[in-house]
Amino acid sequence: MGSLSFSEIVVIVLVILIVFGPNRLPDLARRAGEFMNKVKNASSSMTDALGVDYEETVEPLLSAKRDFDSIKEDLSKTVTTFGQAATIPEATEVGEPPEQASAAAASAEPDATGQEPGLAAGDPEAATPAEADPPDDSAAAT
Repeated sequence: MGSLSFSEIVVIVLVILIVFGPNRLPDLARRAGEFMNKVKNASSSMTDALGVDYEETVEPLLSAKRDFDSIKEDLSKTVTTFGQAATIPEATEVGEPPEQASAAAASAEPDATGQEPGLAAGDPEAATPAEADPPDDSAAAT
């Protein structure tokens, strides 16, 4: 079925004119217009009713999609951060720049005396709190 050509439209109009007559043709056109208006209004109200139901159904799904997209973005950032951390040379302390970390790792081996190189015996500034001896609580208990 294709579109109607001009000659086909003329034939249809002539048949309608012959069947209904020229006196009833304006009334027929008015009724056809009213019928088309009712169909348009019914279609519009049906679309509005379905739109409300559609929104109620789809809104939780869209909310879940937004939540999953947010989680996906957070995971991507985390993976990127871990990937960047994996490419940094070994660090002995958190926040230590990579250049100092590799130097600290190389100098962390003890020398022949059993003491780490670069640390003077009894040097309070060289010792970190983790390396310092804990206070002896047994003497304070007596």
